[in-house]
Amino acid sequence: MATLVTPEGARFSELERLRRPPTRTTGTAFARSLERVDEIGAFQLGRVRLSQVPPNRLAALARYGLGSKAASLERAEEPKRTAMLTAVMRHLEAKAIDEALDLFQVLMATRLISTAKRATEKERLSTLPQLEKASRVLARAAKVLFEELELVETHGADLDAAALWAAVEEIAPRAAVMTAAALVVSLVPEDEDSADVAMRAALTIRYNTVRPFLALLGESKALDAATGGARVLAGVKRLPALARRRVKDKPLLPREIDDKLVPAAWRKAVYANADLPTGAVDRDAYVVCVLEQLHHAPGRRVPGHQPGPRLRPAADVRPRGPPHPAGAGVRALDDAVHRRRRRPAPGRGPRDP
Repeated sequence: MATLVTPEGARFSELERLRRPPTRTTGTAFARSLERVDEIGAFQLGRVRLSQVPPNRLAALARYGLGSKAASLERAEEPKRTAMLTAVMRHLEAKAIDEALDLFQVLMATRLISTAKRATEKERLSTLPQLEKASRVLARAAKVLFEELELVETHGADLDAAALWAAVEEIAPRAAVMTAAALVVSLVPEDEDSADVAMRAALTIRYNTVRPFLALLGESKALDAATGGARVLAGVKRLPALARRRVKDKPLLPREIDDKLVPAAWRKAVYANADLPTGAVDRDAYVVCVLEQLHHAPGRRVPGHQPGPRLRPAADVRPRGPPHPAGAGVRALDDAVHRRRRRPAPGRGPRDP
């Protein structure tokens, strides 16, 4: 019943505080959402054995309780008060889980991935005029060179390098052609996935966005992964220790991370940072890399908590763990309601079977 009490100096009760989800899309807000999941889960009302209570009745109790003020719930008689609080907290637990998962998805998509993509595209667009100019020079020089080579092949003459250069220099000076070729090579990498690699490098810069919630995400059991994400989950649980590590004094080594969590697009950012000692791993890049894998991992769920309505079938109400005292209140209220519905109205006999 402590959730119905308004703490000294506060404007509303603990129940009302737990009802309110974070409204901002930041790393700090996500950390707060994980704390909210743990606070609600600490009551362990998701483990109450209510297999005999129909889910629709629990949902009705939760709707009624959520629509009532804390003072009204506090004045309610037993077992109604216990039943409503149990239903409300179970509902809030599932809702808090769903909201935390949604916030993580939005945070990764908007504050990290989309921001990195925009920065990468902006950088590539800024080099487009230089690339176009250099490409025009090379195209005109290549056209002249090909024409001269065709004449040599047609007439069976010996190849004269000086004559070829003289023909090319009629289009542009030799130094300009060489500079244009070097510029094209630098702006157009040989790797076909250069855009993805550049985007991951930009993602690394967003490490400070995810740092506030790393300890909670890895240690509070607020998030879990399905079968396909078991390796990702193990990597996430190691992130708090990596975040606390002073990598300037003790560089991160390849044997200290899970190489299978580093896809091809991330390998350059993780293993080839020119500002780090030879053979060192970029801690910031690896952390964001693992979080991206978690972002894309299918079938996430929350361990130790009842999953929300959108994560499980409505009929899956089998509890886990030992019986909880609050379960007796809910079952007593349900039995009372059931008996009242079966009681015949005054002046009327019992219903026919």
